[in-house]
Amino acid sequence: MPSYLVIGAAGQLGQCFQEVVNEFSEIKLFFTTRNEVEITRPETIVSFYGKNPFDGIINCAAYTNVDLAEKERESVFKINTEGLQNIIDFAENKNLSVIHFSTDYVFDGESSEPYPEVAVTNPLGVYGESKLHGEILLSKSRCKNVTIRTSWVFSPFGKNFVKTINHLAKEKSNVKVVEDQWGRPTYGIDLARAILRLILTNKSYNFPILHYANQGVCSWKEFAEAIVHELERKTIIQGIPTSAYPTLAKRPKYSILDTQRIEKKLRIEIPTWQESLKKCFQILKSDRSL
Repeated sequence: MPSYLVIGAAGQLGQCFQEVVNEFSEIKLFFTTRNEVEITRPETIVSFYGKNPFDGIINCAAYTNVDLAEKERESVFKINTEGLQNIIDFAENKNLSVIHFSTDYVFDGESSEPYPEVAVTNPLGVYGESKLHGEILLSKSRCKNVTIRTSWVFSPFGKNFVKTINHLAKEKSNVKVVEDQWGRPTYGIDLARAILRLILTNKSYNFPILHYANQGVCSWKEFAEAIVHELERKTIIQGIPTSAYPTLAKRPKYSILDTQRIEKKLRIEIPTWQESLKKCFQILKSDRSL
């Protein structure tokens, strides 16, 4: 039975793995929070392994505040790059495998076609830059590894766009949302499930980089409209250009990930984001989080 340490289990993606773990009785997952394993303190990884040996690491720990990252470059790189290097060093020493997550923000958004895994990278901000540096470090490592790039992640857990729009729609009759940035929303629970399926089929490491995002392309405005529709609210979503919503970090205007590799080569079926948005709300409503 393969066993994996899930680092960052209290974060959004870590909680998604916790949500689906019972579907995969053939895999043993150890879930740890920063109190137990802190990737900037490699001795905590050593200590946990000493008590609970594992075969691989699923790294869900990351600095993800895109705008604050512009002010906290040192902290961002300490977690997203140096922290990953600590994982790599340990994995190489113990001959472990590593599954790591990256972002569509490694691209500049100037393309007019979906980005395949081999596309040229050119991050626009510190967050994307730190993630790209992590990708490069992992690609040069001697341990078995894969980087999963994903985009616009949402789930019933943590902070994300779905929860933000839900909150705003409760308070306002009109919400302004950017309409000229395009991408593919990713349901974190679908992503976690896909990773565990790849582990079971021994296909996780067939490629150095994989793209995963739900089927279907939309703008942030269209995504917000779908959320409001699921909420059955009358809130009006008003589309605005990026220029009318200045942020510290520049976002790619077109960051659509091409997922053909994981679908066709590795036979992973990906639902539409609309289907998965409905499933997300089923959980939120059952938890009375709305």
